[in-house]
Amino acid sequence: MYKLILVAVLLTAMVLAQTPVRQCPNGAPLPATVKINDCTVSPCDLVNNAPILAHGWNIVSPVDTVSLTAYISVHLLGLEIPFPIPEELVNACENGVASGTCPVSVGQSFNYTLDHPGMEMPVVGVTVQIQVGLTAANGAAVTCVAFDGRILA
Repeated sequence: MYKLILVAVLLTAMVLAQTPVRQCPNGAPLPATVKINDCTVSPCDLVNNAPILAHGWNIVSPVDTVSLTAYISVHLLGLEIPFPIPEELVNACENGVASGTCPVSVGQSFNYTLDHPGMEMPVVGVTVQIQVGLTAANGAAVTCVAFDGRILA
């Protein structure tokens, strides 16, 4: 009985520790678990020019691909705000995906970490919609998470 209660408490804690995300408009699959900057409520507070650390666990690839390209997209009132991803982070096979993951086969599960150094945002004090994702060599969406982020000064 006590073991059952302990398991229930641990599972609840794990679920509560996840970042509240939703599927991106492109329909890309979500990772099984997502954690972004220790955010557990929406909107996530993101400090302007501070690092963004995003983890996605158990991403199941819908396609075969020899490479994975990372991207970040930021939107405010339907308009995209420039938020270029540093060149060294674009190749997700070299920076972010567990060692030896690429090439990726359809149905293969892998983990991904985006360790973005942060950048100056042109807006502060507002909530924006952020999408973080990976695309295959042929441009197909492999995974994407969307979440609301409040940009703080």
